[in-house]
Amino acid sequence: YYVDADAQLFARGQAHRGQYGDGLLTERPGWTRVARDVVSVVAHTGHALYLGADGRVLGTGGNRFGPLGGHGYGDKADNWGFLFAGVRRIATGSRQSMAIRLDGSLWVWGGGTGLLPRRILEDVVACSSGQHDSIALTADGAIWQWGPGQLPARLRLPL
Repeated sequence: YYVDADAQLFARGQAHRGQYGDGLLTERPGWTRVARDVVSVVAHTGHALYLGADGRVLGTGGNRFGPLGGHGYGDKADNWGFLFAGVRRIATGSRQSMAIRLDGSLWVWGGGTGLLPRRILEDVVACSSGQHDSIALTADGAIWQWGPGQLPARLRLPL
């Protein structure tokens, strides 16, 4: 996936889990435009989310562990579907996804949390997710870490 200078989202590669978001499960040669008015895109293990210019998060692809939320658990969410609104940043891992809302609150869903977004942290400026664990940075410089279905714990780093 990539977003060009005109805010258009392009996809390339496998489509066996609906990663293009166009309802088809077939790969195409080259890059294919799949959405417009896109601010950013994140992807992991057969699924993708994008943040639209309107602050809405949409997702497509595999949803076995729930990183696409409301699509319901399953292997193929083959159309871009609405997940969350009022967002300024997004992240996704293999099993979970997250969004930082305009007010700085961090919401997570999937991977042990469930399909519905759950508010877990405040004053968040950045976040990331991987295979199992997630991490966030708050405005006060604190770093928080958690695994699927867990609450964030502040990391104590050596000085």
